[in-house]
Amino acid sequence: MEMPSWGQKPRRSGLSARLRPVPGIRSALSLALLGAALVLPATALPSSDHLQTAIQLINQGDLDGGEKEARLALNSPEERAPAWGILGTIRVQQKKYDESVEFLRKAIDLNPRLVGARVTLGGVYILQGKKDPARQMFAEALRLDPDNVNARFNLAQMESDAGEFQTSMEAAQPIASELRRAPEGLILLATNYSGLQRKDALTGLVADWNALGEAPPELTAAFASALIRGDLGSQALEILEKAREANPRSSGLAFALGRGYVLTHDLEKAERNFQSALTLNPACLACDQEIARIAEQQGLSEKALAYLVRAKKLAPEDPEVLFDFGRVCLERSLLDDAFPALQKAAALRPDEDKYVYYLGSAYVALHKLTDAASIFGQLLQKHPDDPGLNYATGVVYFLQGKYAEAEASLKRSIQEQPEQVVAYYYLGQTYFTQGQDDQAVTVLQDLVKRHPEHSPTRTLLGTIWVREHKYEEARPELERAISLDPNSIQAHQQLGMLLRRTGKPAESDQELALAKKLETERRSKVDVRLRLLLPD
Repeated sequence: MEMPSWGQKPRRSGLSARLRPVPGIRSALSLALLGAALVLPATALPSSDHLQTAIQLINQGDLDGGEKEARLALNSPEERAPAWGILGTIRVQQKKYDESVEFLRKAIDLNPRLVGARVTLGGVYILQGKKDPARQMFAEALRLDPDNVNARFNLAQMESDAGEFQTSMEAAQPIASELRRAPEGLILLATNYSGLQRKDALTGLVADWNALGEAPPELTAAFASALIRGDLGSQALEILEKAREANPRSSGLAFALGRGYVLTHDLEKAERNFQSALTLNPACLACDQEIARIAEQQGLSEKALAYLVRAKKLAPEDPEVLFDFGRVCLERSLLDDAFPALQKAAALRPDEDKYVYYLGSAYVALHKLTDAASIFGQLLQKHPDDPGLNYATGVVYFLQGKYAEAEASLKRSIQEQPEQVVAYYYLGQTYFTQGQDDQAVTVLQDLVKRHPEHSPTRTLLGTIWVREHKYEEARPELERAISLDPNSIQAHQQLGMLLRRTGKPAESDQELALAKKLETERRSKVDVRLRLLLPD
């Protein structure tokens, strides 16, 4: 790669030629943008033979040879500052960022007017996740050289990454015309226009993009993503399809098309492209994950699990993969697989509340209620008003027989989120279990009015009325519950009892036999309580 100049103004033409990738950044877009800090035209090279030779060797990929020449240049006082700058840039290539910072700081201390060293140092700070020092370096470079394209570009990109789209546009305004002639610049503008909801301005970038000719697949994908976020899905897909046609062997473009179709809600085409990307690159972890997510949306949890098994083999220590694998296993009642995956995911990401919550649900499924209560209690300390956590805590209290605590938690959940179902249902269960039938019926009847398709509520209402010998009220509720959920064990049991008490033994035997069969099948899976703890 080409090296930075040290203290000289770069020419402002050919922006895209100066935006080269630097390994190790978080995305293809950032690769291109942050690399700008390390690139200048060859005409801006230092005059020393040692320095020129160092740069030539580095551009040829000979970092050791380049370092040797740069260190020889350290012997000359007038060449010492740029030599340290070149050594700092070599360390960036070697991903030795701490040492790179040390060398670049020496260059700047020796010559505070080295603009290229400041821009490069800003790029290194970004690689280290030090945003404030990076922003300071770019700002200092612009004070020394207001026309420095790379400093201005990287500063604008930092603001855009932080969601400060208007500030980013203000930083980029002096080079706006150049941005429209480079893919990286168009991506920056598209991201900002999308964030600012300036759809007309965003639309205007499409023609600029098409005028560029063929762009690297990862940049095409980034530009298309910005268009989709700005509600220009059809234009984005057109660009991606055209690029894919020109690069049919690009797994990255196939994947980007898949993501585009996901975002535009065409799951069939999305999966087709993810499958294509996976064929081109069998090690595509993200492809397996995306296909699994589509399968889940389609209600195909077994298919989702098959792709998550593949993903887990590719990345056995990835917390997101472990979580998704464990979550689907949990929902399919595969507890021996679910629990260790969720436990490991939560251990790897203890601050990811979603992971911890599902681990608590796994403890419920394993009948380890004390452990579940402990986990939900810790989460409640962080989020005391969260309706889902209060609901989960209330259910655990109910299962532990702590009915007063269950009632309090469930009411808190309802207070925070009145438009829900399961907390009301378990509140009715709590009253019913304590023999407070009138309070239970009040809660459940109100719930049936608002959610007439909720089978468990009708089953519980029917159960209460069977207990109170109100068979005329009970029978239609139980029959409706069974029509909504033919596998409801409790509904069949209660209807069987009702039929026997009302003098219909043959029909009763039929219902009770069906309930027994369903109970046998259920035992081979998992306790019914698990299903009720998982989010709708």
